[in-house]
Parts: sequence; C-alpha cells; structure tokens
Amino acid sequence: MPRVEKVRFRGLAIILIGIMLLTGTVVLMSPVAVLAASDSLEITGEGVKTPLVLTLDQLEKMEQHQYVYSCINTWPTKKWYVGRGVKLIDLLEKAEMSDEATMLKFYSMDGYSITLTTKELFEDKRYCFPKFKSGGDGDGHLPGDPSGKVEVEPIIGLVSVEGSDNPQYMNDLNSLLLMLGQRTVTEQTGNLFVKYLNKIEVLTTPPEKWDAPQANPPSGTVPPGTMVALSNANNDDDKIYYTTDGSTPTMDSPMYNWIASRWWSARADVLGTINRPIGPLYEDTIIKAVTIGPGKLDSDVVTFEYRVADQPPVITPLVIKLTVGDKAASVNDTPYILDAEPFINAEAGRTLVPVRFISEALGADVGWDPVSRQVTITDGEKEIVLTIGSTAALVNGQQQAIDCAPVITAAGRTFVPLRFISETLDAEVVYDPNGGRITITR
Repeated sequence: MPRVEKVRFRGLAIILIGIMLLTGTVVLMSPVAVLAASDSLEITGEGVKTPLVLTLDQLEKMEQHQYVYSCINTWPTKKWYVGRGVKLIDLLEKAEMSDEATMLKFYSMDGYSITLTTKELFEDKRYCFPKFKSGGDGDGHLPGDPSGKVEVEPIIGLVSVEGSDNPQYMNDLNSLLLMLGQRTVTEQTGNLFVKYLNKIEVLTTPPEKWDAPQANPPSGTVPPGTMVALSNANNDDDKIYYTTDGSTPTMDSPMYNWIASRWWSARADVLGTINRPIGPLYEDTIIKAVTIGPGKLDSDVVTFEYRVADQPPVITPLVIKLTVGDKAASVNDTPYILDAEPFINAEAGRTLVPVRFISEALGADVGWDPVSRQVTITDGEKEIVLTIGSTAALVNGQQQAIDCAPVITAAGRTFVPLRFISETLDAEVVYDPNGGRITITR
C-alpha cells in the first residue's frame, strides 16, 4: 500500500474510533485491537556510532528481502511466517554498530521487549525448516524433520503474515516486525517475533550467563524406578537440553521444558507427559544438562550421576482407562484429555483409539511416514508396522491380518484398533459394553 493511502487509511480509522467513542460502542474493543503499526524505527545505544531514526518511507526505500520462517512458540505450537523487509544487519551498518556491541534490545510500542546477543543474531546460523511440521501443527513438542533446511537472515518486516507461508496474505498489521529463523528444528522462537517494533537499543555490556539446571533428586544412590525432574530459574524462555549417553548437550539434544511456565496452569492436563521427568531409572545413569535461551550466554554444563540401588524394582501395574465417545482418559488415575475420542467401527465391531496416546501410555515410541502412510510402534525389541487403510500388519517383520484397518480422521488424527495394539504390546483389554468403558492393564 503506498504511503499516501496508508495515511488516508489511518486517518479514516481515527474518525471511526471517534464515532465509536461518541456512541459508546468502543467499550467492546480492547486496546490491542486499535494499536497502529509503528511508522518509524529508532536505533540507539552505546553500541552505535550514529544513532538514527528511520521513517517508514526511508525503510521502504532500502533494499528489501523476503523470507519464509518456520517458528515454534512456547505453548508449543508450530507456525509459518512469511515477511518482507530490511535486513537487520543492514540497519545496524547504517547506524555504524561498533565492534564492542554485545546485545540488542528490541522495544515494541505495546511495552514488550526482548534482548538478544549479537552472537545468536549474527554468528549463529539460522534456518527455515520446510519439514518442521511433521508430527502436526499443535504438537510443537514433537521434533520435526530437519532435512532441507534453508538459511535465512533476521529482518525487520514491513509486511508479513503469521500462520501462513503464502506471501499473498502479507500486510502491515504487525509492522514493524522482528523476524528471525531457528537455529535448530526444535528451537522456540515465537516469543522473539517483536510486533510494533519502534526501537532497537545496541548495548555493550557483557551478557550474563543463564543459571545451570538443577535435578530432583540430586546425584546419588536412588531406588529402581526413580524419575528425575530437571528445572532452572524460570522454566520459561530458558530451555533445558540434556543427554543420558555421556555426551555434552547442545540445542540438538532433547529439550526438557517444552511447555513454558507461563502456560503451566492452562496446560495442566498434559504438562506431566510433555515436560516429562527422565526415567524410570533401572540402571546407573549419567545425565548432563545445560540451559540455553535468548539474550544470555549458555549456562555451565552440569552432570548428575545416579547409582541405582541393588534391589528388585517394585513394579506397579499400569492401568489405562478410556471410554468410547469420550475424550476423558486416565493413566494410573492421572487424568488426560484426548485430542479425539475413541469410537467403534460399526462394520468390524472393533474399537479404535488415538495411536499416539495408547502407544505412549504403554511406554512405546511412535513414528509416522507420510509417504508410505505407515505408523511404526516400537517397544523394546518389538516393532509393529501398520498402514492406513490396510488390514495387513507387520509384527517384527512377520505379516499378520487384522480385522479393522487404521484410519485418519477428518481432524488429522490416526486411529488404530485398540485390542490388536494392546495385546501385541502384552497388555490385557477389558471392555464393558455398559457405557463403553475400556480398561487396559499391563
């Protein structure tokens, strides 16, 4: 939209807001709803030699770059962004950023701000991961496919769209917008996309270091079956990465606190299965952990060593309860809310359940191949391969016939026959036709 048309549009918006104030209808609007896009950008701070303020017209006349960004927020959910604007480094060169610059603080018109180090912005390579959504949009804790990554640079977006990779939907509603790629396919960058950006402060103070993770229980001798919980000061943007094979953890290692603490109350139903303690421990184990997050240096790597006491483990029977037509379920009396309810295939007379919930509740891992449309369930040395729409299954490479094929529902969830999966994983299934209650025991 040309500059003159934008001014006219915003002038009309002011007139409309005035009318709404007179009529009293403005009480239905929130302040955020009428927040205008920023129309200038200030670059200041001890880390620049030439502080400046750039108008929107001046930014539009600079060289423009367009990128698609893969992004995961701290809920976590996976999203696409696409934007066009000015490279951040070009703006800083225009302000003559000094070699002493260490951090950049980005300010929004709505009061939000974030700080990032120059290292993570300009030395660490950032990418768009075209296959990062494998596992589903809402399953941000499931690592996507990192292959085919494309290097992207941080920009200040003059036009952009959130939730789509189609540039035809770009607009200036969130402008100016800080946009940047992911360093790894699991990095959570959604909180770094600063909307209504109007100021960048370039700092020269040395960055602080993140606090090192802590473990509960701490290192020492533990009983068999112990679960180890990790934590740090905030459990929010400060992400914990860990290993159990003796290697040094990096951003490519498993993440512990996928759900940021700001969402814990809202996600209480799944918090314990996503931010899941490490274990159970039945053999001596070494856990190494590090805190990595925006705006600070990585923490020291800490090591927790556990010796499992020489005594037979006390194994509590696993009991899973579900109900046909109901999203409520439980695992050892811990309640869960399913994404979709179990249902009965009327033709086969068999109950179908969400594959990921039932498999992971039984301690198995689940893999999905979108090309072959095959689900692979792995439990120790046992492997089950199912194909969507097929009544032929493979168990440890041996073909078996099943009387009800797996399906994908309209909501995009994969359902598999309950009894076949459970009994193949050595569990017992009891179905109560009065009320459709299902009890699985192992």
